[in-house]
Amino acid sequence: MTRIVMAIPPDPHYIPAYSIEDILLDKDTGAPLTGGIVTFYRDSQRLQLKPVYQITGTSPNYTFIQLPNPMTLSAIGTFQDALENPVIPYFFPYTAALSVDLYYITVESSGGVAQFVRQAQPYIPGGGSGDVTPGTVTNEISNPQFAEVLFDTVAASYTFNFNAVTDEEVEIAPNWLIKVTSPAAGTVTVKQVRPLGTLNLPTNPGTLLQIDSSGITSLQLVQRIVGSPNLWGNGYISGGFMAKTYGGTSKVLSMYYSQSNGVIIDKLIRQATLPGTGEYAYYPGGSDFIDISTSLHDFPDAYIDIFFVIPLSTKVEITSVMVIGTGDTSIRDVGYDEESNYRQIDHLFHYYKPQLAYKPIPSWLVGWDFPLNPAQAKGRGLAATVATGANKAFYAWDQTIVFQTVNSAIQVVEEVHNNGAIVLTTSLACQAALMQYLPVPMCREILEKRFCTNMVAAFTGSSSVSVTITMWYTTNASVPTLPDAFFTGLDANGVPTGVLGGWFQVPRDTLGTPLIPLVNAYTSYQESGWELGDETAALASKFFAIVIGTTAIPITSSLGFQSVSLNSGDIPTIPAPQTPDEVLRECQYYYRKSFLTATPPATGVAAGASSYIQVVAPGVNNYGPQVTFATPMLKAPTVTLYNPVNANAQITTPGGADWALSTAVNVTANGFITQGTSSGAAGQLATVQWTADARLGVV
Repeated sequence: MTRIVMAIPPDPHYIPAYSIEDILLDKDTGAPLTGGIVTFYRDSQRLQLKPVYQITGTSPNYTFIQLPNPMTLSAIGTFQDALENPVIPYFFPYTAALSVDLYYITVESSGGVAQFVRQAQPYIPGGGSGDVTPGTVTNEISNPQFAEVLFDTVAASYTFNFNAVTDEEVEIAPNWLIKVTSPAAGTVTVKQVRPLGTLNLPTNPGTLLQIDSSGITSLQLVQRIVGSPNLWGNGYISGGFMAKTYGGTSKVLSMYYSQSNGVIIDKLIRQATLPGTGEYAYYPGGSDFIDISTSLHDFPDAYIDIFFVIPLSTKVEITSVMVIGTGDTSIRDVGYDEESNYRQIDHLFHYYKPQLAYKPIPSWLVGWDFPLNPAQAKGRGLAATVATGANKAFYAWDQTIVFQTVNSAIQVVEEVHNNGAIVLTTSLACQAALMQYLPVPMCREILEKRFCTNMVAAFTGSSSVSVTITMWYTTNASVPTLPDAFFTGLDANGVPTGVLGGWFQVPRDTLGTPLIPLVNAYTSYQESGWELGDETAALASKFFAIVIGTTAIPITSSLGFQSVSLNSGDIPTIPAPQTPDEVLRECQYYYRKSFLTATPPATGVAAGASSYIQVVAPGVNNYGPQVTFATPMLKAPTVTLYNPVNANAQITTPGGADWALSTAVNVTANGFITQGTSSGAAGQLATVQWTADARLGVV
């Protein structure tokens, strides 16, 4: 026997089925129904028994215990328990989730002769087929009082113009659009009305939508709920709204339900006649059953529409729109679930989140808006693979390290058909990773806060590929010198393995490492929840690394990245817009050159070469041209010199003589001096091409 412990009062969910003493009579003789059988079923499923209970205990600690079902009546036709003690049965007309779930009751004689049945028992004030009080249900319509609109609310009204359109959709408020058919010129005029409190309107709205039209043949006001073509299907829905009309003539306002695909379209939820006298009134919902869907749509393309057919050429006001699903119980006359304007705006996060996610903010990563990456060292296309050895790495573009598990497996090219994305193409089957190191103080700034990432990527190949995104930091004084990385391999999901001592992974809430299947189109993937949560460790960090590792990539496949951003907070966004010179200056903190930006460094390339004044190098007898950087670099770089004209010499004087065996001396983060076997004199000009490399993992 099931025992349910419940202190009463105050719980109202147990309802006595009968009075103090009820005698059931035989329908034919009028005598007490001795030994009669009473059976209790679910009203919505009349072959499924539904328990009834008896009360026991002493005040205030009453409990309910389950009675036999069916129940056998006493010799005088009254209810009794299993021990033949008189008892009053209690209904529990709810599900475990406290949704209304009524009883269907059959009464038979001891010989099995049907006496009577009772359905939809018991009557529940504010439930069942009667009224539902506000607060007992949840409105599924967002922005139900048009607290937020997308048109100008300062002006008296706003007019949309149409000409020769059929079912044209225009968004007028978050989650609300108008659908218009206008064979010729027509208008729809809207206004957000803000009533005075002294009006004491039904449902107490803070705002209303006023809508009027002229010259059009069809006007609908639509809320599109995306995600399911079968929302509330195979069950009941109820809905209502508040409205009024102007003009002295009554008008019909109808609210419908439609699915994006299938046979369930234009299902009437509520129809109301707005009186010509112009009073505001709330029209509580009718109750209609939504059949099982035949839609073949799925998320995210599937949707349902809740929409009004608006009277034409008539000014009406609408607010407090409400639709609820009531499951397998028909519930009518639903009271409006009143909310403040603030709460309505809170419920619009689903509307604003995608906009916030695509509202760019600055990224901590450098050069990973790849169409803007200057790729200074090697240019934007490596026509050949790079021989690093297995499980080794190399710089491909600025601030972009590529790790490959198989030697000479990857070429790096520019995706010219997709606005300059970086593409890793496999000449051999392998795994790969894209990586960037960041030094202090940036690594500490990142680690002191929660952070997130947005990746725009695509994969093309003979089988599917997924990527993982992991974040790391170290307290070591330096990062490994390439081709070595801070890890020695990738697991099957692309997570670094063989991680060097002193390197630690940043945790990501309870979600763990994201494994993201890529599709054959550039798609935005958003991940959040990284947080170190240890200020001491953050302050002790020296370097940070992001690693995007892959599962196995088949031969002759392509993995493209258009952008990757790293943002503080929990809303990932694409990188903020930057100009090419802004990105170039950020990259020059790590690597810079005298060559033109798009020109890979090489001897004999004159374009971009500059002439510098020759000075005497401190502590060195010889003199040479002095190069001063416009802004300091991360650290003193490794300098390589190139002759703009001839091979085997680095510097050219105005007279055409070359300096052989020249080297850079007095190298600092601010510049260097070049000296060697000279020609000419101090103060004269000399021409040289150079690169200065302070990239992490190189210097």
